[in-house]
Order: sequence, then structure tokens, then C-alpha cells
Amino acid sequence: MSQTIQIKRSTGTGKPTTVSQGELFYAYGDNGTYGKRLAIGHVNGGGNTPEIIGGKHFMDMLDHTAGNLTASSAIITDSNSQINELQIKDQGTLKLLENSGNGTNSIAIRAPAAVTSDTTLTLPDGAGSSGQVLQTNGSGTLSWATVGGALTIAADSGSNDTVTVGTDTLTFEGTANEIETTVSNNKINIGLPTNVVISGNLTVSGTTTTVSSTTVNVADSMLSLATGNNSSDAVDIGLYGLYDTSGSQDLYAGFFRDASDGKFRFFKDLQSEPTTTVNTSGTGYAVASLVANLESSSVAITGGSITGITDLAVADGGTGISAVAKGSILAANTANVLTAVDGGGSTDKFLLYTASSDTVSWTNAVDGGTYS
Repeated sequence: MSQTIQIKRSTGTGKPTTVSQGELFYAYGDNGTYGKRLAIGHVNGGGNTPEIIGGKHFMDMLDHTAGNLTASSAIITDSNSQINELQIKDQGTLKLLENSGNGTNSIAIRAPAAVTSDTTLTLPDGAGSSGQVLQTNGSGTLSWATVGGALTIAADSGSNDTVTVGTDTLTFEGTANEIETTVSNNKINIGLPTNVVISGNLTVSGTTTTVSSTTVNVADSMLSLATGNNSSDAVDIGLYGLYDTSGSQDLYAGFFRDASDGKFRFFKDLQSEPTTTVNTSGTGYAVASLVANLESSSVAITGGSITGITDLAVADGGTGISAVAKGSILAANTANVLTAVDGGGSTDKFLLYTASSDTVSWTNAVDGGTYS
């Protein structure tokens, strides 16, 4: 008659309390240390940990088509030792080790920390040619490409030229006192030298041009100002400068043609900087003093008074004197020299001209002469 041999078994996931050497047992429960696993008693038996030797838990890992990657299953290659894909999670690495005779160094490939979308890179056929590099078409297809070729360079003037990439050196060359170039850390800096010479005309557009030079030399003998004032007379024309006599208040002084009346004015102590006009009513505005020699065939002084000047000589149209006593007359008793002939104020007098001396004087005596 048939015989049935049964090993120890349990519907749970644990092991028997005591398992003898070589004794088999099987746990039918899911998960746990021994769930769906066949185990055999330790070589030393008793309470020693049994050794797992098989079971449905492992057979389920093999229950898929060879060559296909299957979740929670073993990797089984097909008859050609191939698998359809491998997945390395959490930015893990695929390591390619050097020959064991040389050591344990490796080259690893890993994905970036963040990937926007799934990407498949398809390698090209063959190993390419010497010096070629891999390039992508933007959709993941890689191909071998030759770095180099002829690069055409052109400029505002001169003939076009070609540079062989990878062979020739492309030099960015400046010009003395005009443009300078420097190379550092794989960068080309193009700028102006400390001293710049511009050949030809220079046009500067904008609203403000600042010149920080301490000395400005201009060969033009006539400076043109207010060139945009050609359709009206709305701006003052002149020059002004900045000074500070107190250390705490900027002041402005200068010379300008006043657009309001067409007159030229010197000014000082204005506390607000002039713009297109000089504010003659502004705080501090004052008429500046002019020290100069006036020379003209006709000088007209309209209004006001002239003060603080040296006595004008007769030759310059003046009297040559600065004070005249009451009751005096101006007389030229010396050629080209006027003097104030004072009557004295004590007695009545007559004005006497003496022919022999060609002079004029006051006298209180009239001599009728003699006769015989």
C-alpha cells in the first residue's frame, strides 16, 4: 500500500520551536521570515537558525518570460544571455570596472538628480572616426560628428577669411590707442585702452556726456553751443562752473546770453545748477564783477553807474581827476592835463586868461594898463 511522508508544516510564517539537524519544515503563510519558504534544520540542530533552501516565495520570482524585466522577480536572461532592460533607481550608478589585474577602479554612469521626462539615447552604429564626437539630433538619436571644418570670418572692411577649427588659431587683435583685447579663463575681453585715439568724427548721442579729464585741449578755435536752438530762442547760451566757499553749499558762476532779452550776463553765487536757462531769480544769484579792458570805436553804457575805476586820463576821454572843489573850473593849464582851478570861496573873482603863459586863473583885480 502507498505511504505518505509529511514534513513539519504550518499555516503561519514562523519556524518550529526546535528543528533537528536535517529536519525539514514549510510555512504556508505570506511574508515573514519563513513565509512560503522551505527550510532545513541547522547543522547543529536545536534552537539554531534553520537554513532556507526553497519554496514558493522563490519559485514565484522565476515565474516569468526569460529575458524580460519583471517587477519583484529575479532577472532571468534569455537563451542569448540577454535582458530587455535594466532600471537603476535613486540616481544609482552602473559601474564598469577595470581589469582586475590592474585594480578595482571603475567608470560609473548615473542619471541627473532630476529628469524632466523619460529620455532614450540611441547610440550610433560603429565606433566613428578618430577625432569625432557624439552629437544629438535633439530627440535622443546620437551620431558621430567631425569637429572642425572651415569657419568663414568677416568684418566691416577687408576680405573674408577662413579658419580651420581645431587647427588654426583665431586671434582677436586690437589697434594701438583704439581697441585692446585680453584673454583669461577662456574669455576674450574687448575694451578701450587707457589712452584712446579716435581717427575721424565722433558722434555721441544721449542727454548727458561726462568728461572727467583734468585738462581738455580743443583745437577748434570756435566752440558751437545750442545747436538745437535753430528754430526758436528758448535756451540760454553760455558756460558755468561749480565752486563752494563754505564747504557745505554748492555755488555756480558763469557767463551766458539771456534768451529772455538777448543780453549777455556774468553771474555768481547761484545755489541751483543751471539747466537750459539760468534762473536769475534763484537763491544766491548775483551779478559778477568783470575785470577787463574795454576797447571799441564806440562804447555805449546804458543805465546804472560806473564805480570803482581809476581816474580816466584826458587821452582816454576823462579828466584825470577824481575830486573837484565847489566853485572850481576845469582848465588845461598844462597841455593834455586838466586841473581844477579853485576860486577859493572868500571873495568874488573873475576868470583871467593870461596870454603870455597861456593859462587860466581866478583874480579879483582888473588891470586896465597904462598910457602916456
